[in-house]
Amino acid sequence: MRSRTICCSAIVICLLTSVHAGAWGIPSIPGRAALPVSTSASADPDAFLVKAKNAERLVDRSSDHLFNAVASKEEQEKMEAMKKKLNETTDDKEKNALRQQITESEMATIEKRSKDKELLDKAEQMDSKKKQQIANGFYNLSLGSLQTAALVPEGTSIANSITNNPANAVRLGLKAKSVYDSVKTLGGLGSNITKVLSAIRPLMSAAKIETKAPSSASDTPKEIDGGI
Repeated sequence: MRSRTICCSAIVICLLTSVHAGAWGIPSIPGRAALPVSTSASADPDAFLVKAKNAERLVDRSSDHLFNAVASKEEQEKMEAMKKKLNETTDDKEKNALRQQITESEMATIEKRSKDKELLDKAEQMDSKKKQQIANGFYNLSLGSLQTAALVPEGTSIANSITNNPANAVRLGLKAKSVYDSVKTLGGLGSNITKVLSAIRPLMSAAKIETKAPSSASDTPKEIDGGI
């Protein structure tokens, strides 16, 4: 009986060590100081992951909306081919990778097209529907920026509270990894969003598009059609 107890204790210690040492592949969040560890019962990883997924979806749709407003016909056809591949993919991991690739590609195109002299010269001649499309896309992407900025420290704190609590580290170790992975994705999105919002402002100015930015991450998104 005593040898069995020692064996079980050794397994628990090994698992705890693995979590803290990153043996399960838990990534670090570069450029962010360690946050205070919370042991609150309200630190719910599942609730966080739902919020993170909703924020990612908002960013995806906003990028898609802005992309369709400024992309060339050739760029749109290329994107349609990528979306077709996404819809045909059944593997969740591959699907998520393709979705991120689509959003990153759309953001890069928005940045490039927003600097196009010909588009800037003709911006004021855009019809009201396209101007509204850009205004709503800009608002929602700004809202996505606020949400990702709030979720990154929240997710880091939740994951830390799991891995630093011996009672939870074993039971929720894999959940902590999912939260860390989500935080890493949100951090990358936040960096790209900032570039896009900055790049598209001159185009909006040339087109005389005015829109108020959201005041908080809890604001309601604008209604838009389409998206991923």
